[in-house]
Amino acid sequence: MEYEGDLIAVYNDQNLPLECEIISKFRNEETKKDYLVFTDGSTDENGDKNKFVVSYRADVPEEDKLRPVETEEEWESIRPFLEELNRALEEQKNGGSANKAE
Repeated sequence: MEYEGDLIAVYNDQNLPLECEIISKFRNEETKKDYLVFTDGSTDENGDKNKFVVSYRADVPEEDKLRPVETEEEWESIRPFLEELNRALEEQKNGGSANKAE
């Protein structure tokens, strides 16, 4: 992985770099891991950016491997942060209001 500001180069299955935008970085004390939330700019059926979550070793800068979130327990541990991040992003998208007018 390579950092340049808020961008990261992630290598695909063909070992070609994809420039992705870092949305957030956080540390989970329960898992003792650091995480990156990033997007490749693609969107889902609702027009929202697809987000990906990986762990990495911030304490070992020379080890630049991104690791997938592997277990349901790990997902459960980071889910509250991801839900809060999604609320904040939705609020930002809606111009400061997380609730859309009906």
